[in-house]
Amino acid sequence: MKISLVGLSGCGKTSIYLTTFAGKKPEQTVGAAPTIMYEIRRHPFLGLEVSIFDFGGQEQYRESYISDPKVFQGTDVLIPVVDLHEPESFDAAKEYFKQIIDLFTKNNIKPAVHIFFHKYDLKDYVKELLDTNLEKAKSIFLDLFSRWNPTFHVTSIYEQERLAEIFRDILVASYKSLEKHVETAQKQLSEIPARIIISDTSGNVIVHNVQGVSTGLQLRGDLRDFISACNNLRENFFMSESAEFTGRGLDGGKEISLHVFKFIIAVLIMKTQELDKKAQEKIDTLLSDMSMFADLVVRAHAEG
Repeated sequence: MKISLVGLSGCGKTSIYLTTFAGKKPEQTVGAAPTIMYEIRRHPFLGLEVSIFDFGGQEQYRESYISDPKVFQGTDVLIPVVDLHEPESFDAAKEYFKQIIDLFTKNNIKPAVHIFFHKYDLKDYVKELLDTNLEKAKSIFLDLFSRWNPTFHVTSIYEQERLAEIFRDILVASYKSLEKHVETAQKQLSEIPARIIISDTSGNVIVHNVQGVSTGLQLRGDLRDFISACNNLRENFFMSESAEFTGRGLDGGKEISLHVFKFIIAVLIMKTQELDKKAQEKIDTLLSDMSMFADLVVRAHAEG
């Protein structure tokens, strides 16, 4: 899958990548160097190799892209990023995006379009002004991309969990049959009295009910390493597509279990107490659904 991030210089494209895919905190992106031409970053998700093209927004680079449309070939998802802090730049952004639309139309490139109305940062800007800028931006850019049926998102790097969910939904949408399973899993987690993280085996969070376990899409390093180690054991010791790992304290109070399904999906369950029969039945149902989810991912890869 190819995702193309486009926008004027300084609109926040690189910071979006760093906080969502590279595990950076917002304050760590301050002073990030401008992107020269474009950078390609690869990120695995559910066994899919995702290529994220971060197109530098300086004028000379924008002119280069428009004159050489090959750089946009194969774009599956186009993300135009609009800087809500710079309403005076809306006209320039509109002209740039119009050139991209014309180029894509001419070359028969038909991506899904997700417009990011970005930097909705209340800590740095007066809310009333942001809301005014947002309404103006929506009237300009939703109309501009109207023939492409765009989805829009109001985003901020200071809301990493929300950004992660947006990208997760964009990525899962490439597997049409999986979206409903993610929604069901979110509902199930809200009803189970245990801490549960569902991710892929690369450590990308799909859904969870635990605070502070991820930065953007990526699981915290120690949990990511644990899943990776268990997945290696599954492959090299058990030599099985799926496996379960369980550990408990010697005092018997806490228990952790990791279920790996089809070498793609990991379900980490952390219990602090013995669960009643009803709660355990809900966990068993969740695990059965995730096994089916993994089968669907494998099938989607085979059909793709």
